[in-house]
Amino acid sequence: MDALRKSVAPSAEFIRFCGVGALGFLIDAGLLLWFIETAGLNPFLARVFSILLALSTTWAMHRNWTFRSNGSGRLAEWSRFAAVNGAGGTLNYLVYSAILLALPGTAPLLALAAGSAVALVANYLGSRIWAFRRRPAILPRA
Repeated sequence: MDALRKSVAPSAEFIRFCGVGALGFLIDAGLLLWFIETAGLNPFLARVFSILLALSTTWAMHRNWTFRSNGSGRLAEWSRFAAVNGAGGTLNYLVYSAILLALPGTAPLLALAAGSAVALVANYLGSRIWAFRRRPAILPRA
């Protein structure tokens, strides 16, 4: 029974990942609304800008809190994170766009929530396995 509970219980790392993702979602959503309502951009272009800014924030937080990275250099890590989240962001954007196109009149934030939910698992696995991979410690020569 204990093994079953452990296999389905979310890890602390996944919970931190979701917390950072929730903050990223709020940043993304706030900027999306600002770009649409204040800057006058259409919802599709506004989403491009909002997701890029949210991505930068979440990378820094994941690096320092979720995965406590001490891996490769920042540029290499940023590149891997951008690739993972670029794929997840593309998936997110496709779901977002499909909903807006298929269901005219849908609130952009509802479409954003659906896109974010679909991309969550892909982003977590890609970040954990590849973007923030731990480099093996180099053993001193004898």
